[in-house]
Amino acid sequence: MQAQSTFETIKRDHQGVPVVKIVFWGPTLAGKTTALTITKVLKSLEDPENVYKFLKLEDPTGRTLFFDQGIFGIGKTSAGLPILKYHLFTVPGQERHSGQRKVVLRGAHGLICVVDSEKSRWEENKFALREINDLVGDKLASGSLPYHIMLNKMDLPIVQRISSFEVGKLLSESGAVTSLRDAAVRIIEVSCLNARDDLKQLLSSSDRSKIVDENGRLKKEYRPTSVNRVIKPVESLVREIIIHMMKQQQ
Repeated sequence: MQAQSTFETIKRDHQGVPVVKIVFWGPTLAGKTTALTITKVLKSLEDPENVYKFLKLEDPTGRTLFFDQGIFGIGKTSAGLPILKYHLFTVPGQERHSGQRKVVLRGAHGLICVVDSEKSRWEENKFALREINDLVGDKLASGSLPYHIMLNKMDLPIVQRISSFEVGKLLSESGAVTSLRDAAVRIIEVSCLNARDDLKQLLSSSDRSKIVDENGRLKKEYRPTSVNRVIKPVESLVREIIIHMMKQQQ
């Protein structure tokens, strides 16, 4: 009951469509913007009518200045409107942007913590996780803020990266979750680099007739595995949030 009562209220846009907010959280250059971009490209291939907005704000080094965002829809009503929209945000990862991160996080219904698997980024990961724990740790513990942990850059050599098992130690040191058992099932290993390259290869395919339907949309069975792993946390969170929404309406 606590999770339901503290779950963030879902608002509707000017057309009456419910909109849920999911935030990508993590240190700078961990892969938040790349994950959002991959989501946008895949949605544009599979369901272009449900891509409503995409915006990136970067400095010359590729670091997010304030936030990136994308708005996507699910399904269609008889009136031609999406059944639901999900609004994805990334936060700027540099430590000096703490105020901006707090603003972007406000009103979130779901959270994707992007962890950089490169061993040299341990302290930066720990800072990001400790900060999110300070801000919404009670919601993560109660389940009122559903989350996933995206362990990125798994394309790195084993000696240069941490494992999913070591993420447990990282979480413990940062105090980010109260149950490591719960966190363990929410860790998804990804490589945004491989996903990006696989998407490029898919787009350059000489025989597109096999991979698209009669409307020219990519068939879901042709999603590259690497891409599917990146988008899995988003789709999973949207499902969890819908379940919360349905319970609130009972």
